[in-house]
Amino acid sequence: MKHKNYIYVLAWAFTILIAWWIIPSLVKKMTDAPNGYPLMYYSARIKDLCIIDFRNVKDSFQDAHGNVYPRSQYDSLLPILNARQLMMEGTMPDSIDGHAMDMKEMRVKQVMFRYRPTDMQTTQPPMGVLLEAMPKRGKLSLPGDYFRLTDRIVFVDAETNAVNEEKTIRFNEELIKKGFVFPAKGFWGNPSTRKAYEEGYFCLDSKNCLFHMKMVNGRPFIKNTHVSDSLQVRWFVMNEAADKRHYGFVFGTRGEAGIIEEHEGGYNFRRMDIRPVDLEKDQISVLGNLLYWTVTLTNDDGMDSYGLDREALNRLASYHQERKRVLWDEVSEWIFPCYLSFSDTNNDFVGFYWEKGAWKAFVLQFILAVGVCLVNTFVYHRHRSWVEALCVFVCGIPAIIAWILLPDWRK
Repeated sequence: MKHKNYIYVLAWAFTILIAWWIIPSLVKKMTDAPNGYPLMYYSARIKDLCIIDFRNVKDSFQDAHGNVYPRSQYDSLLPILNARQLMMEGTMPDSIDGHAMDMKEMRVKQVMFRYRPTDMQTTQPPMGVLLEAMPKRGKLSLPGDYFRLTDRIVFVDAETNAVNEEKTIRFNEELIKKGFVFPAKGFWGNPSTRKAYEEGYFCLDSKNCLFHMKMVNGRPFIKNTHVSDSLQVRWFVMNEAADKRHYGFVFGTRGEAGIIEEHEGGYNFRRMDIRPVDLEKDQISVLGNLLYWTVTLTNDDGMDSYGLDREALNRLASYHQERKRVLWDEVSEWIFPCYLSFSDTNNDFVGFYWEKGAWKAFVLQFILAVGVCLVNTFVYHRHRSWVEALCVFVCGIPAIIAWILLPDWRK
């Protein structure tokens, strides 16, 4: 009899676990709806953020203060974004805010960057490829080897898998000489030949110091950026700008976000004047031109967009939009205090993810628990029905499913 009770307890637990996933998934499929955000862009004409949403024909173009503009003014109010169209029409202004509108310069100063939480959570390759930063024929090419950076740096021939001892010793000695402390915590680069120039890798040592490493004329170039003197680095993304203003985007453990730029032969952290960034939840996009940057952060709660001055990255305008509530939001907070999912919007890996609901669901679960207690007492004549009632109160609808599917438990 005791073994039978154990089996039913396990059956209950398994049924509840499966129902915690199946029931919310079915309800979500029936009640959820996609939730997108409009394109945001800072206008050099009206000096404000503009909302561009051509999914909705009515009021598709307006500024952050709610002023609606006709579609015919869209190109002229965003002249840098629509420069090619305006030049074809012959209506492109010669200058804006004292800056000459030259197409070549606009292309060089253009910045496009996007970050998603999955970028950081995806397993990084354990090796890198260090290209020659000053190729003799002016064209980037693969070096024929790759490196590992853990408790030391090791260069391995790509064809024979043999360690290049000479190159390994040379780089290790230079890293140690410049103050790099092994083991390395991380390294970031852009190992591609489809770019204008090569800036190597930015490496984080065991003392959280960020170093710049590249290969110049076959010799190691190692420098401590000293960015870590004012910022505890958590993540870096190489984004070699066409105008060579910055090396990439860096993020701190306290939500700081900005760029590492060259400054008087050294390095400078230029922080973007935006709210703190949560790398586990926020998607980040940067659209920059020769005058302004538009930075947009989106997550499950809403969107925050900022217009920044290009030089100082100071905030000129901001806009917040709450996520539109759908039927799923209204239903789930009343029936699911929590539920199980095997996928997550901010993660590409399959796993067990517990999603939080709202305390309102315990109202329904209390009513269900009382009902179970009454049915067990007066219909099935079980006087110790509080165990099942307590389980229903804690677990909710999944426990009701188990209670219905396993009637022998009440005998």
